[in-house]
Amino acid sequence: MSYVLVVKIGGSILSDHEVYGKIADKLSSLDADRVVVVTSALRNVTNELLAGMERRDQITEIVSSIYDRHLNVLSKIADGVNFERAFQQLSKLSDELFRVAWSVKVLDEITPRVRDYVLSFGERMSVVLLDAALRTYGLITSGLPEPVMVTDENFGEANVIEFDTSVKLRELIGKSDSKVLVVPGFIGVSPSGKLTTVGRGGSDYTATLVGRFLGAEEVRLVTEVPGIMTGDPKRFPGAKTISRLSLEEALELALLGVKRFHPRTFEPMFQTNLRVRVENLTEPGCTIVEGTCSDYGIKGVAIIDDAKVLSVESTRMAGKVGSAAAIMSEAKDAQVNLISFSQPASETTIQLLVNSDSSTKLRERLRTMEGKLIKAVHETDASAVSVVGCGLRSREMFKRVLEVSSGYDVLSVSRGLNRVSVTFVVERSQGEQLAKELHRVVVSG
Repeated sequence: MSYVLVVKIGGSILSDHEVYGKIADKLSSLDADRVVVVTSALRNVTNELLAGMERRDQITEIVSSIYDRHLNVLSKIADGVNFERAFQQLSKLSDELFRVAWSVKVLDEITPRVRDYVLSFGERMSVVLLDAALRTYGLITSGLPEPVMVTDENFGEANVIEFDTSVKLRELIGKSDSKVLVVPGFIGVSPSGKLTTVGRGGSDYTATLVGRFLGAEEVRLVTEVPGIMTGDPKRFPGAKTISRLSLEEALELALLGVKRFHPRTFEPMFQTNLRVRVENLTEPGCTIVEGTCSDYGIKGVAIIDDAKVLSVESTRMAGKVGSAAAIMSEAKDAQVNLISFSQPASETTIQLLVNSDSSTKLRERLRTMEGKLIKAVHETDASAVSVVGCGLRSREMFKRVLEVSSGYDVLSVSRGLNRVSVTFVVERSQGEQLAKELHRVVVSG
């Protein structure tokens, strides 16, 4: 197959009509035989659709506003036959969306399947706009508003069926004579034709999957910032762009929520030569993700602020087979995700780190076990502060990080994938300061 490049356009940069000319310039400059562009919905459109499904009495007004916004952008980025073609496509999609929005308003209920169907319109309408703009700027493009990912029907977090998706993508590439193919990220379709989504941030994941299935050498994730930063620049003075990350480091940072990547964004890189470049549309600088650890510094800091530690205490758990499993089962039945889990060798305490909005329902379930398996459940406001970098494999660097944390009341410590990360759970009042101290270690090298 000819040289294929995949470019993902993030919704954060799709804020107004002026950006489309810059996107066209960037794509025109690429030296590739074929370019597959994976696009997100326009900025905030997904959030607006979610808001409409929450405020169902207002959903038709919200949908109308979204349609008007797309038409306004279209009127400024396309003309002539390109405008007419895109206008017809947008009108057809809008009619579909209005019909389902009206049903949601009348019935006043949402199922996971309907939720995914509604959300799909953000990416599908975005494909129409980008395709029209690129044609107007003279690029030879084909816009495919319908999903290219084939998935199961686990709505909201659909799993990609890799073989079917690979076959579908190669067929689409083979049928198209256009240099540029524009496809939607985030959304998929089941073998029976039901529209699905692969989770928030799913356009990044879609792009790397497309890169893997088409044998691309590189995927470019175009965002509002010039690469992955050592920390959130709004919180960490001196934060800077990380020039290079290994696959292990990138996986950990994605799983920790850095840049709001889909947690599986970098998984498709395993056992391939695929390289990922995270860059800005116009600013210099980027982060390149490829290969295994080649240097041994520490790269970044992430913090989860809004968390709670549930401490389950009892001497009755010690030596009792299945006691930890019983606690975990309560979390599963409550549909609460455990951010981390720790237990000392004495087996007298189990600490569960959860998001604050999930803590109440899990705490109440656990307290029904008091007097039986467990003695008491205590809750603490907490932060999870993580440091990522292959340097944490060295005793010297790990010692340096531990020395910083020794000045704080650490509730638990855990190591990440291949020892390239360490997470400290501390009381929430100490989290921000610990994160800033650790970030100073990162930027100082």
